[in-house]
Amino acid sequence: MILVLPAAAQGHGGGTRDDAFVPPHHRIFHGVTDTGSVRDFQVFNRRVGAHSALLESFGHWGGKHLGAGLHRWRVTHTRGVFSLSTAPGGQPELISPRQIARGMGDRYILRVARLIEHSGQVVYIRLFPEMNGSWNPYCAFNSDGSSRRAGHSTDAFRNAWRRIVLIARGGRRAEVNRRLVKLGMPRIYRAASNDDPVYAKRKVPHSLPQPRVAFMWVPQTIGSPEIQGNAPESYWPGGRYVDWIGADIYSKFASPGVWSAFKDFYSHWHSRHHWPFVVGEYSPWDNDYRGTFTRRLFNWALGHRRVRALVYYRSVTPNNAYDINHWPRAKAVLRDKLRHHRFAKFAPGTRR
Repeated sequence: MILVLPAAAQGHGGGTRDDAFVPPHHRIFHGVTDTGSVRDFQVFNRRVGAHSALLESFGHWGGKHLGAGLHRWRVTHTRGVFSLSTAPGGQPELISPRQIARGMGDRYILRVARLIEHSGQVVYIRLFPEMNGSWNPYCAFNSDGSSRRAGHSTDAFRNAWRRIVLIARGGRRAEVNRRLVKLGMPRIYRAASNDDPVYAKRKVPHSLPQPRVAFMWVPQTIGSPEIQGNAPESYWPGGRYVDWIGADIYSKFASPGVWSAFKDFYSHWHSRHHWPFVVGEYSPWDNDYRGTFTRRLFNWALGHRRVRALVYYRSVTPNNAYDINHWPRAKAVLRDKLRHHRFAKFAPGTRR
């Protein structure tokens, strides 16, 4: 499968930022999704025979999930992955990509940045994952291939992503505003100038919070619907706005064609930019009775040096079909693979 970047996207730089918070010494972080229970996290660790370095929490725009996640990441000695959507699971969206790009969500972006900076933690923000899947409200297309209204175009998505990254990374407010205006977007809070009274009214400092964050861009390797305009590169915001690249893969859907697309996706982005790669979600769910899928995925990860993180998806509640104990052979493979010296049990600074 050949992927071609739009010319506009190619001009936005590339490479790994110094503060992408990549595991040191060619190590790999293994993680698990957050079910809201510290005890359940500990149960998973016992089952796989290793402490998970990452804990991935899911949240929606304007919600309070981040505060709870920061607490659990601290008490579990993990580094957090914050997977952010524009809607609660299966419910209507709270804000559109175009509204974000036009500055209508700035209050929440600033709140996220302040919370993370105050915590002192490193947080990976898995922003709008699987954006080219029609089941997500920020996708530009419906399942039948028809376009959604203009507020959900891929152009609006790219600008929304850039705005979030620029504001969340922080720094001098005037410089962030300059970059926003250069991209054709309004200043923070849609201000008329850098000295607009809105900044004093809303207590926005001259120097914005600079949290320790890294942004993960994780599309579907094959768009759904599978049409040209819904390919991953249509949602690419540009290299200077991305710290990690990744993809998801599940045993249930891991046909030869899906494996091929997954590997081609890795090779395409690795050959051009050398970002660290994350498997944002994987699971033996509904298929891996022999552990074949889990073994193949981990052998592939260990054989590709840009793969620096994998996260086991077990949904957001305990005791469900994704639990590793339902797949005993996959669990045995996982226990064996996580003993490999390249898997770090703790991220730097988390073991207190």
